Amino acid sequence: MGRGKKHKLSESFVGGNVVNPRGSKNAKTQEPAALQAADVYFEEGGLQRVHPYYHRFATHAKGRWVGRTIFDVFTQEFRDRPKEYYAKSIEKGVIEINNQTVAKDTVVRNGDLVTHFIHRHEPPITTEDIGIVRETEDGLLAINKPGSIPVHPTGRYNYNTVTKLLEVKHGYRALFPINRLDRLTSGLMLVGLNPTVARRLERELIEHRIQKEYVCKVQGEFPAGKVVCNQPIRVVAHKLALNCVDFSEGKPSLTEFERLYSEDGFSIVYCRPKTGRTHQIRVHLQFLGFPIANDPLYNNVEVWGDAKGKAGALPQALAEPAEPAELVEPAEPADGGEPIVRPAKMVGACDGDRKNDSWKTLIRRMEDWKDRQDAIEHVNACVGDSGPGVCEKCSNPVLLDPLPHELCIWLHAWRYSGPDWSFETELPEWARKAAGLINRVKYNPEPAV
Repeated sequence: MGRGKKHKLSESFVGGNVVNPRGSKNAKTQEPAALQAADVYFEEGGLQRVHPYYHRFATHAKGRWVGRTIFDVFTQEFRDRPKEYYAKSIEKGVIEINNQTVAKDTVVRNGDLVTHFIHRHEPPITTEDIGIVRETEDGLLAINKPGSIPVHPTGRYNYNTVTKLLEVKHGYRALFPINRLDRLTSGLMLVGLNPTVARRLERELIEHRIQKEYVCKVQGEFPAGKVVCNQPIRVVAHKLALNCVDFSEGKPSLTEFERLYSEDGFSIVYCRPKTGRTHQIRVHLQFLGFPIANDPLYNNVEVWGDAKGKAGALPQALAEPAEPAELVEPAEPADGGEPIVRPAKMVGACDGDRKNDSWKTLIRRMEDWKDRQDAIEHVNACVGDSGPGVCEKCSNPVLLDPLPHELCIWLHAWRYSGPDWSFETELPEWARKAAGLINRVKYNPEPAV
């Protein structure tokens, strides 16, 4: 292998037979130029699934690997799988060095290309198709994304993503997503079909020339009238996708809310974020004490404690009792009578030190909760006749299907408007009764003078 030769370090092969790679090298090194949907997707049990496939991960040998056997490298460096798995993988030829099959005692040398073909089982998603709202002549695509679908390939998702679905099922090739929605969030997404349109829309976003309107279903009876939350938000832990209001280190954030109606202990609320922080609507609603009703992260007692983050309360607050948080401060309105939400004091507030015990406690609780969810999934997947069992090819447990309420949260991107354009989707089923109410609160641009 020449040192100047470049290798694609990550790629997937749907339908390739790599169980016995010695029999056919082409089976795993060539992929059809254009995949057909039937080659990739199938529906079963009310969910859209991806046929299990091999994904190629490759990397050049790290310095600490040199002089060690390939079996030792994998068992010591990648401990997410048992030693028996790596022994079988080497024997089957799905672990290679320099595109050649190896034995367990093969020694890794400097400059070696180490490859692992991993058998992947993507999580299933909703069978609801991506809706095409409109496609403009200059190359702007507006779509309605169902909940449960990530935008880009990430983690365990590759083909069950917006970009791959648009490519395989709808025939689009060059895609430049402009706004990105969380996996569980549904609604309007703007996708550029060429770099010029994508850059123009991204510039309009940065310059705050695009108005975003959402609708959500929250727990409790949300106050009547317009409520504005301007609490600063920061990322507490990037890897956990955990965000929180933080007065000392948060970034300026502002969201307008207005209740459309309340019923049976829930409220349908119109949301208009003026800034674009990660999880901004979810965090601000949590702060107000009206979290999205089925939000697994920000309406979670196990992570946030009994207060569930209301008014900035963190679990296991500081030993010294804090003053009760005042939800709405009677201050002079900044913009014509709209209430501005400010707490009198944040329980367990960060004191400027990122190692503050309250933040560490929150992160630890979040990690523990995720670990418990993973453990429950794996235990339930290995219960014999009552569970999906173990994959014959990779010996990994096939995880149980998500329940219907786990496929989405009740947050929907309803409408986006720019200087000379506007796109909107139909309201989701859980908010359909608001169809006759939302027009009275929606954004209407002032006519140009």
